[in-house]
Amino acid sequence: MRERLLVLAKACPEVSQKYESLICVAGITAKGEWRRIYPIPWKIFWGASPKNFSKKQWIEYELEDEKPSDHRPESRKIKPNTIRALKREEYGKIEKLLAERITTIERLESKGSKTASLGVIKPESIEDFFPITNRQYQKSVTKGAQMDLFGKSAVKLEIPKYKYKYLFMDDTDGRTHEILCEDWEVGELYRNCEDYRKTGRYKDEDEVHQKVKDKMLDITKNGAYFIMGSHYRFPTYMIIGVIYPTKKDLGD
Repeated sequence: MRERLLVLAKACPEVSQKYESLICVAGITAKGEWRRIYPIPWKIFWGASPKNFSKKQWIEYELEDEKPSDHRPESRKIKPNTIRALKREEYGKIEKLLAERITTIERLESKGSKTASLGVIKPESIEDFFPITNRQYQKSVTKGAQMDLFGKSAVKLEIPKYKYKYLFMDDTDGRTHEILCEDWEVGELYRNCEDYRKTGRYKDEDEVHQKVKDKMLDITKNGAYFIMGSHYRFPTYMIIGVIYPTKKDLGD
């Protein structure tokens, strides 16, 4: 069975036990259902791959099975080699889809990941964005000898030393949440800023973190939606995608 998905989340690569780094992708299907597809090999996003795609873009693929692939009802395994990138969607249409589905952290937690492992919240206010040490960093050292999903040498991917959390409120009751952000975009931003530090453009890690923070707070100042997803092993919800209007979307 083939399925179409509007991609709303492309999470940072995870270190696989057996294979190369894998990407978790999630969004809303053409039928209006939340969907998580996995695994997506990182090499699809490497270089000029014809299967490369981004957030806010429709893709099509073939499912391995129509039934959930784990205890989370939205999860499906797909055949990565069947992925086909389609058109990019207009922000106005994306915002309409998300506005119809807004929830809160409390509601997601009350349902539990076995009922709703994906959802969207709209922060009332974003108070901070700060770094934490990435526990997968050391695991990445041994990645070079591993194989990819097709039995070939894995593409080496530098896992970032730090990840980041948002501090925000998602309703008017005043409860503040501190949630890990696993959006791919954040990982790439940190990597680019760290490269500047290594070449002397930024003086130290503190400046790197400040640049990342400034950028992420700036792009969400005109409103943002957080795509939430639960962890596979733990009943913890993370921000797996940040959707926000660009200057073009705002008409600037």
